[in-house]
Amino acid sequence: MDRAKPHRIIVNVLALAALLAFYNFGFGADGQFDNLLEQATGAEVRGEVPKAIKLYEQASLVQSNNAADLCALSKGYCNLTYLTDSAAVQRDALKRAVNCAEQAVRIGPNNATAHASLAVCYARSCAFADIKTQLAYSRLFKQEAEKAIALDSKQDIAFYLLGRWNYEIARVGFFSRAYVKLVYGGLPKASYQEAISDFQKAVSLAPDRIIHHEGLAMAYQATGEKDLAIKELEKCRALKPSDIADRESQREALKRLEALNR
Repeated sequence: MDRAKPHRIIVNVLALAALLAFYNFGFGADGQFDNLLEQATGAEVRGEVPKAIKLYEQASLVQSNNAADLCALSKGYCNLTYLTDSAAVQRDALKRAVNCAEQAVRIGPNNATAHASLAVCYARSCAFADIKTQLAYSRLFKQEAEKAIALDSKQDIAFYLLGRWNYEIARVGFFSRAYVKLVYGGLPKASYQEAISDFQKAVSLAPDRIIHHEGLAMAYQATGEKDLAIKELEKCRALKPSDIADRESQREALKRLEALNR
């Protein structure tokens, strides 16, 4: 069975392609803010990262007290990290994303989307951190995802995130766990069965999301349930992608399906 190396423990957990693209954030009532956000999104689509950053900066100056708007800004900044190879730009954009999400949580502590947004930001931050910080972020990520679900049991993305967390943590091998326990006090408990349960909940809440089916297929494959894995991957092939995250998941699912059918 494939086992993850120590330094990849949390990077693998949430090197999740464009996770913030999953959220359908509603915009605020400020027309100027909405206009700037629309322009920034357009710049994103065209791959004009510097222009998008400037537009998001302008939007951030327009408002600072609306949780939904802050979540939208966080999403935008986070998305930019996937549109550039510059580590400096990625780190800067991610820092801004985290700040927006944290502010959204402060303003709306009972806002499930704000907590889900922050969970994604912590997850994405793992790709730029050392193992000790990764472990700290992983705990924060899990906490925020669980808070989102506690506030809104229909948060399918939060269930998906917990599924990925359980899946990746369960992949950590015995010797890797011993290493982490020695240096950092150990990892939280996780299992493939918990991952399957989380992914199933995500699928039940949003059955048309390809990413949920792909996650469930990964967990089934990890437990040796090949037929169930193939069934989920077939669903990934049949469904129409709803966003960039679904498109990426569909591509990965097709690769996995081809490998299983050999």
